[in-house]
Amino acid sequence: MLKYFPVFKSVYETLNFSRSAQQLFVSQSTISQQIKQLETDLGVKLFIRKGKREIKPTPAADELYTSGIKIWEHVENLEQKISKMDSDYVDCHIGVSNTIAETTIASIFKAIKVPDNVNLTLKMSNSTDIVEGLNHHRYDFGFIEKPITTPGIERFAFFQDYLVHAGNFADSIWLQREAGSGVRHFTEQYWKLNNITPKQIFTIENNEMILKFLHQGMGQTITSRTVLNDEIPYQELGPKFKRDFYFLSQPTYQVEALNDLKAKIMPVLKQMKEEQHANKKLL
Repeated sequence: MLKYFPVFKSVYETLNFSRSAQQLFVSQSTISQQIKQLETDLGVKLFIRKGKREIKPTPAADELYTSGIKIWEHVENLEQKISKMDSDYVDCHIGVSNTIAETTIASIFKAIKVPDNVNLTLKMSNSTDIVEGLNHHRYDFGFIEKPITTPGIERFAFFQDYLVHAGNFADSIWLQREAGSGVRHFTEQYWKLNNITPKQIFTIENNEMILKFLHQGMGQTITSRTVLNDEIPYQELGPKFKRDFYFLSQPTYQVEALNDLKAKIMPVLKQMKEEQHANKKLL
């Protein structure tokens, strides 16, 4: 079954044999033959033709897709993992929360010589999801904006970020980040401290999209001062709305290349922290 599953998956998603053939760079007759063979092996009909081009999946096809795709993805991941065991290359997965992704992450890695045998995958997510990903080994490192502690994970604060009240203060619309975001926590605290009950709330999972609204003069929000430009008005909120950016990692890694990468990251973060502290003294 797994041999023919990629073809089945393509046909099920496109509902068109010709488009599947184009996607997979094979002939339409190959697609038809493999679907027919899969139906023979399973003893069920998977697709019903409704016209020259239109097809409809049967209930058996719905079940095969829903349950089979999880198995297929697991097998694919397992094959990739095993194939890389004898390779000198190491995949490193890093979770980066939204504001850090927009402000500091590029400068951090600019200052680091990532080992040649390490391939980085950086994924933007919220702080809670990143911590969960570290606990379940979906991420090797994390950069978050929320003071979450978890057993077995080291946490280092490397930068202080200041939140502000920004946007059109006369607008009744509040723009807030999704649950699990570090900014969402501070937004709710601001409302509580100021006895604010928003008349209308837009929940947006991306700082950049929030800024698009603010540039249109639409809505108000709590956000990092570092992501704003001079066109968007804002008000300082004081020390209660100061937060740290954190680097999360395991104490040690079984893969030496990851220990090497961590050893390169830490001095850069320590220097960033010292420079920010020194700049505060000069102000």
